[in-house]
Amino acid sequence: MNHLGYYLRRTLQGFRNEWGTNLATVLTLSVAFILVGALVTVAVSLGRQVERWGGVDQFQVTAYLQPGAPPGAADQLRQALSGMSEVRAVRYVPGDEARKRLVDAFPEERDAWKSLDSSFFPGYVEIGLDPDRADEAHYRQLVGRVERLSIVEQVETHGDWYTSVLGIHRAARVLAIALGSLAIFATVFVVSHTIRLNFYRRRRQVEVLRMCGATPWFVRIPFLLEGLFGALLAAGVALGAIALFVEAVRGRLVDVAPVLGNSPIQHLPLVAWGVFLCVAAAIGLTGAWVSVREALRA
Repeated sequence: MNHLGYYLRRTLQGFRNEWGTNLATVLTLSVAFILVGALVTVAVSLGRQVERWGGVDQFQVTAYLQPGAPPGAADQLRQALSGMSEVRAVRYVPGDEARKRLVDAFPEERDAWKSLDSSFFPGYVEIGLDPDRADEAHYRQLVGRVERLSIVEQVETHGDWYTSVLGIHRAARVLAIALGSLAIFATVFVVSHTIRLNFYRRRRQVEVLRMCGATPWFVRIPFLLEGLFGALLAAGVALGAIALFVEAVRGRLVDVAPVLGNSPIQHLPLVAWGVFLCVAAAIGLTGAWVSVREALRA
């Protein structure tokens, strides 16, 4: 316990004495973490949009049935699409439910929707695709097959919106992985360089400790804690900035792209925050470990 207090005092003293270098390091790490975190947030939000459009309640393809279509029309559609493995769900929506959805989506027009007779709202069938299997070719094939059915009067699709979101999601996911990998190596190097610089500035203190019989771990731990605390501080700043970014962008995206729903971009889940902090801690410890190990060998 006494050693822990000593380690913490040495760490805080090191931060205070080398505040300029440590501040520059924290800001550099924060920028890297913000870039990666923002890209991950966008990728995850787009993934949710793709999943939502392929889920049970929101579908990529809407088939309006011919007037007087039999009640089993949805079953006929399901049978016609049974050979397409990327089709995940086929659901019939009667006119009453269609009107209720419009009322929920546009509450300011509630009285107008309710004044219309239920026959004004035709029944339709929603067809959902599995985003893990579907691509643009499957999407176009599905639309063509549905349009050829005699029980279908009109097919409505998200068309280019879905294709664009799916493509951007895949590109953002690849870019997030590539940029994240690059950022890990870059931030480890930054932490390592900073801790090495701090080590050599306190080399006389280290030599005195070693002459007094201090073990390598006794010398090493305060520097490891400096790397750890600096990286965690940078990660906290980054997460705060990303949260502000989401709040600032969310409302504007709703106005620009209402098809994306009321929450086109969402905060990362708490699990992702925990993973983010763990990765930052690993970066800080790794960078500090590498620099101190090399400095002690010199």
